Amino acid sequence: MADCSKIQAIYTDGACSGNPGPGGWGTVVYFVDGSVHEMGGVKTHTTNNQMEMQAAIAALQFLKDVSYTDPIELYTDSEYVKNGITQWIHGWKKKGWKTSTGKPVLNPELWQQLDALNSPKVQWRYVRGHTGNVGNERCDVIARAFSLGKVPPLKQLPLPLV
Repeated sequence: MADCSKIQAIYTDGACSGNPGPGGWGTVVYFVDGSVHEMGGVKTHTTNNQMEMQAAIAALQFLKDVSYTDPIELYTDSEYVKNGITQWIHGWKKKGWKTSTGKPVLNPELWQQLDALNSPKVQWRYVRGHTGNVGNERCDVIARAFSLGKVPPLKQLPLPLV
């Protein structure tokens, strides 16, 4: 049995075939012992940003489900997600989910889910997409497959892990 008590990093990505259109998301959890847990999903009518957010929500929900409380680095290739959850969200909440220009925030229900699951222990990191980063590339493969209506083989560990 693998020792899955320590997570090394989590990567997330979203994809959309058409924008809007059918979309998919992928999340990969890397453990210090070399174990990997992969997740993904599909939505028939969505946007790329929504799928990027859904991947991050899945990552945070995973941490909650396994009661993981250690500091963790979560990597996304979406500056929208990283900046939204680490910077912009504070102003949006103060302004009743309005942007700095007074317009309604897009995807408020997803931002609220992200906010509810987020923790100070999560260090949000931006990684440039499609540059050979193994974690990001694997998430992209998973997300693109789901967006095209395919179910890729996923490495999954039995829960609970920790």
